[in-house]
Amino acid sequence: MNSLYSLMLESARDKRFNKDYVVLYDIRNAEFVIRKDSIEDFLAKVRGNSDFLVRKRVAFLTMNPNQVVFSSLLNRLAVSGLYSLETFSTLPAALSFLNVDPIFIHEVENVLIALKETDD
Repeated sequence: MNSLYSLMLESARDKRFNKDYVVLYDIRNAEFVIRKDSIEDFLAKVRGNSDFLVRKRVAFLTMNPNQVVFSSLLNRLAVSGLYSLETFSTLPAALSFLNVDPIFIHEVENVLIALKETDD
């Protein structure tokens, strides 16, 4: 959870960061072995950072039950009223929730593929 929080901080400090952006977390290749109290600690850090305390739509793109449980716990424990957080199994559904025009689905998928390749 510390690395996720560090990544969020790094993103918020980027000069191109905009608090009005919607967020898509592609966690389809992630495996979570985490306790509920670790998620609660993570959310306490997020709540304590004003860069993250904005109304925001967040979509989690998942592929298996383990990932759904993680995103569902985040949703249940998240700051009420600040985040509209949902879990999706398909990219078109996630982008629709984020109000992204469907013409960008292939472009977004290509970016996700490119990001995965640079992470390998």
